[in-house]
Amino acid sequence: MSVDTLKLIPVLPEYVPGDAMLRRACDLLESFFPGAKKTSCETTAEVRFIDQGQNWERVICPVCETELEPQWWAQAMDRAHQAGFADLRVNLPCCGAVSSLNDLQYELPAGFARVVLSVRDPDRDIDDKQLETLENVLGCKLRKIWARY
Repeated sequence: MSVDTLKLIPVLPEYVPGDAMLRRACDLLESFFPGAKKTSCETTAEVRFIDQGQNWERVICPVCETELEPQWWAQAMDRAHQAGFADLRVNLPCCGAVSSLNDLQYELPAGFARVVLSVRDPDRDIDDKQLETLENVLGCKLRKIWARY
């Protein structure tokens, strides 16, 4: 049986809000999804890749919009992982531009973060007003990731 999870991460991978801000955001998230199986807020010491599980489709260059080869992406991820995702810069093979692994266009969305707010099996999507409220509490823009496992 598949499990759907809504994940919210700061757009800036290194951003970590203060403890009080994070607690308030977690309480709000739980109030937004009272019927969810589980809500959680996790902070890690290092940046991690926050994936979309089975919802993975492809990765696109943010500059020239070319679909990137899965093998190139996997090698770029391996190099970044070996450095603890401290440096996400990449030279794009399609157009030669410099970008970030975090700025690639993941279909469906994915990203990098030290903080993840998640809702397991929500009965609906988060609405724009709720997302804006969380962004205001956390002091950052959030990226929405729908994962299926």
